[in-house]
Order: sequence, then structure tokens, then C-alpha cells
Amino acid sequence: MTKPFSPRELLARIRAVLRRGVATEVEEARSGATLVFDGWRLDPNIRQLQDPEGVRVALTGAECDLLLAFCERPRRVLSRDQLIDLTRGRAATPFERSIDILVSRLRQKMEKDPREPTLIQTIRSGGYMFSPDVKLT
Repeated sequence: MTKPFSPRELLARIRAVLRRGVATEVEEARSGATLVFDGWRLDPNIRQLQDPEGVRVALTGAECDLLLAFCERPRRVLSRDQLIDLTRGRAATPFERSIDILVSRLRQKMEKDPREPTLIQTIRSGGYMFSPDVKLT
């Protein structure tokens, strides 16, 4: 980068480089593996989710991307900005609420009681955390 530069541009470039590095590691870990958590099965190669009874659950592309981001980072608090970077690869706007809507839709599809979530927990002033252990099969 040439001087003078904006701190926002520097931060955006650093995030892009880090995202590329993480993406290659994730792709290597994903190759042919099915993610299993709390009875659920997610096959990232064909982007298919099955509930504990084996019934296929329809997911949109954005919902699948978000669930993959959670499964690849279980038991870690992820902020909305981190989730937007991981799923869409772009910076969040100040009032970005799309992640909240996607989390709500995933809860409707996956939780026994979406009002008392156990899989995707809200962490006050932090973001969201995917609570179950995830295993590769």
C-alpha cells in the first residue's frame, strides 16, 4: 500500500488476506467429511442437512454458509461482523441485521423450542455461539 492510506482500507486488506488463509484450511478439512453434531448431519459437499431422524431439512445457501461457519468453529463466540466476513466475505454496515435473521431462521428449523435455543446461543454483547461438539465422519 502506498502512503497515505486509510486505516479502514488497511483493515479490509488484512481481513481479506486472513479470510483467504482460513478458507483454504477449511476446504482441506471439509474434503469428503460429514459434520455430525447433536444427532444432526451436515454434508458440506452437497450442502445437505439431516435431522436426528434422518429427514432432510431444506436450507438456503446463506443458511448453509452460516451453519458451516458455526460448525467449523464450535464453542467459540462469533460476533456479527465475524459471521458476515465468514459467510459473505464483506464488511458489515453499521446496522447490519442479516445475520440475526439467518440465525432466527436456523433456530426455527433446528431447535425444539426456538425461544429457548440450545444449539445456537446468543451471547450478550458478544454475538453467537454454536454449543454442540462437532465431529467429522
